Amino acid sequence: MKKIQIVEAVIDFFDSDQAGEQKAQYHPEIVKVHLNNLFNQIVYATWLNAKQYSDYSQLDAWSKTYKCGVTGQSGTVAYALLPFAPMQLPNGGGIRQISDFDDNANVFAPIEATANVVFAELEVDAVDTTPTYRIEQNDLSTGAGQSSHILRLERLPVAPATLITNVDALLVVPMENMDDYDDIVIPGMQDDTIVRQVIDLMSKKPAEDVANDMVDNKTT
Repeated sequence: MKKIQIVEAVIDFFDSDQAGEQKAQYHPEIVKVHLNNLFNQIVYATWLNAKQYSDYSQLDAWSKTYKCGVTGQSGTVAYALLPFAPMQLPNGGGIRQISDFDDNANVFAPIEATANVVFAELEVDAVDTTPTYRIEQNDLSTGAGQSSHILRLERLPVAPATLITNVDALLVVPMENMDDYDDIVIPGMQDDTIVRQVIDLMSKKPAEDVANDMVDNKTT
């Protein structure tokens, strides 16, 4: 089922007599926000299941490879702009893999931002030349339309060795970065179930404020 078909099915429900007291008209962008939230919940639940069985191939249906240029190399250090903010999963699970565009067998190792201090004490650089990456927010440029996150790349080859000029970033694609006409594939879930769950998510009302604090949290 296409993303736009899910959105239209939800809009049609709330615009029909089936909705009863919940009958209303919603802008497609509002429906997409709730669809995004549902998708994030499903991906997180899938990641937890994958961790339990050590089988992350379940995330393949939502992953796509993006070519990212390596920029500003100085010595063995450079960076690459990501096309969008990675989906926030534990252990950096939103980034499936980073590899050399010209040699996919050359896979970068993920490290934490503070790991270099530990590596220096262990003299890792002297025995391991595997390129590494870490992710952080982009402070190199700001404003609407600018890439929000970058990869800090380290242990890159330097001349006369062959330089790495591009990397392949295999990323879990968030729903908001999917096109309206992309097929939404959710293993084990029928198309009508997706529509029903979005409707249920949108139908939830804020819990009534029962605290005796003289503040009413009901919306008008």
